[in-house]
Amino acid sequence: MPASDTFFLLGKAIKRNALTWALPQLAQLPPAQWDSAVRQAREMPFDAVERIAMIAGTAFTTYLLRFAADGAEIALPLRFAAQFLAAVPVLILCVGPFYLRCMRRGLEQFIQRRHLVP
Repeated sequence: MPASDTFFLLGKAIKRNALTWALPQLAQLPPAQWDSAVRQAREMPFDAVERIAMIAGTAFTTYLLRFAADGAEIALPLRFAAQFLAAVPVLILCVGPFYLRCMRRGLEQFIQRRHLVP
């Protein structure tokens, strides 16, 4: 059985690869600053386009949920579980790019502030 350190290091490697794929600007920073940079990028407020897109994506997903587990007479908790499982990928596809856009904007501002202050 592998040591728990192996799983921890594997998780860190996966996280590092996912972050550099989603936020390519992160490579401009030293790895020690990545956590604080991502934390500050997440705190970036959404602009008008992102807000409208998030509302529209959520409304579209809600509209599509009518059809998940529709027609089958199943228990209510199972119907909710089916709708949840159907909603997650649709939300990731519809809303995810705009959330990523906001985080990239926040990361760019973090990098600009870092270069202005020595």
